[in-house]
Amino acid sequence: MAVAKDGTIAFAFDIDGVLVKGTKPVPGAREALELLQRLRVPFIFLTNGGGHTEEAHVARLGRRLGLTLDPQQFVQSHTPFRDLVPDYGDSTVLVLGGHGQQIRELACAYGFQRVVTSSDVLARHEHVHPFPEMTRDHHLQHGRSGEGNSDDDEQPLRVAAILVWTSPRDWCLDLQVIADLLLSDGGVVGTRSARNGDASLPNCGFQQGGQPALFFCNPDFEWSTEHSHPRLAQGAFRAALEGIWNRATGGRAALEYTLVGKPTDATFRYGERVLRQYADELNPAHPSSLATVYMVGDNPESDIVGANAFRSPDGLSWNSVLVETGVHVPGSVPSHEPHHTAANVAEAIDFVLRKEGLIAGDSSE
Repeated sequence: MAVAKDGTIAFAFDIDGVLVKGTKPVPGAREALELLQRLRVPFIFLTNGGGHTEEAHVARLGRRLGLTLDPQQFVQSHTPFRDLVPDYGDSTVLVLGGHGQQIRELACAYGFQRVVTSSDVLARHEHVHPFPEMTRDHHLQHGRSGEGNSDDDEQPLRVAAILVWTSPRDWCLDLQVIADLLLSDGGVVGTRSARNGDASLPNCGFQQGGQPALFFCNPDFEWSTEHSHPRLAQGAFRAALEGIWNRATGGRAALEYTLVGKPTDATFRYGERVLRQYADELNPAHPSSLATVYMVGDNPESDIVGANAFRSPDGLSWNSVLVETGVHVPGSVPSHEPHHTAANVAEAIDFVLRKEGLIAGDSSE
């Protein structure tokens, strides 16, 4: 079976708005990926989606596309959180996003041992939610008052890190809990740090008193669904928190946090590492021969700007391809110029394969 120029090219695909919209596959996506599989062209999914283990996500996408896929091909928005386990695996972490026990179970699967949710915080502190009327029943069902403290349930809950895994569902509660913890004394729920507002300290003393580290994994402000217009995503939640933080600190302090997910350099580095490993396993006769990666996405603010800006530590060339089946509106001028624009993922793959000489015919801009 043919191998693409001895394994020198590969693809990274966004998912929502590129391969599927909501639960429905984009026309031509399955056949285009099947062609890559036949040609043994390596590809990964580099997505700002998440909320499930890589194994569960690959099974779901495989069912929707009618394809057999490998969990090794998946880099979700929160996959880089695996690298936090050595630092926080034995500490209490607050995890946000999803519903029910979904994110708690996901964090535990990654290796975090002491996991709490905002529902757990509400179970311990019944008045923490300023407006609980619409969501109380859900939190009562899923909150666990004893989570987080390994030895003594009577001890105050102390949180070492806050990890936002997917777009939070109860913004009101989650924004309140994060604000409380970032203003707390040493990450203890229900306290306030005496350092807050101290102009003699960095950041006017805010987030300088052992408060939990804050991590986000999806910069996207909006995402493509089956709705006629994109919907708010985790990036919008972060923007809301930044506005609240600015008001809470009187504009004196920046919100300190770590961000992964496209278009961050950290996520593209992580994705390239995964892609190289997968390419070597797919084509063992030509290990480490990968030279060019084509990032195919629908969002200029994440897929395109990320690929354009990324400088591979291993010298790989990343090229961006924008498709018009998701966030980007056909006929509009993208905020970041791609190397190529295609109507859909099938046309994008066809363009690249012709350009690289893997199928007959000339590519054209």
